[in-house]
Order: sequence, then C-alpha cells, then structure tokens
Amino acid sequence: MYGLEAISAHNGWAMAAIGPLIVMTGLTILSIIISQLHKLVAIFDKKTPAAQVPIKCKGIIVPKVLPNDISETAEIYQQLIDTIEQPFGLKDLYQAAEDNDFPHPVLTATRFREAGILRPEGEGLFVWNR
Repeated sequence: MYGLEAISAHNGWAMAAIGPLIVMTGLTILSIIISQLHKLVAIFDKKTPAAQVPIKCKGIIVPKVLPNDISETAEIYQQLIDTIEQPFGLKDLYQAAEDNDFPHPVLTATRFREAGILRPEGEGLFVWNR
C-alpha cells in the first residue's frame, strides 16, 4: 500500500494536523511565559540599593518653565548640583532633576554642556563649572 491510501490507513492525516498544532501550542505557551518574565524578575529585584535612593532636596523652588537665559537656569540648578558629589555622571544629574521635578533635565543638561557650564572630566563624568 502506497500514497494516500497508506496515509489514511495509518492515521497520517490526524498526525499531519496534530504536529503543527502541538508546535504552535508550545510556541504560544513559551511566548506567554517570556512576556510575563519581567514580573518574576521584579519579585527578586525589589530592594533598592542605598546609592539609588532618590535625592529629594527641600527648599528648592523650581519654576514650571525654565528661563531661556542659560545663566539664570544655571542659578536654579546650582542648588541641585550642590547636593550631588563632584564629579558626577549625567545619569546622576538626570535622576536628581527628575526626583525634584525639574522640567526637561536632558535638554537642560545638553544646553549646559554646550555653554561650557558642565565640563567633561573623563570617563563619562562631569564637573559643574560655575
């Protein structure tokens, strides 16, 4: 017996349908597991190291819109810079600015760099040059 008769006699059509169904079911289950993996990682990653605790500065008055003059903006940021250890990484400056509700910290830091107020110190570190 050969051909279609052999396939029909030995349940070939059912096996041909079940094979891709099993593969697709396995891939679907795998994709669901991978998509929910971040929740499992979050359980083990709950502790925040002491170095990453947000710095909330009291007494800093931050306007809703920063002035266009870079020196006036630098005076506002001076209070924040005093709380950061020198030299510092831009990530530290961004984080401190976001924690204290400063508007547009990335754009402002870029303007500080262009104006020479933030001076590169090497290896991704900067010094406040005021």
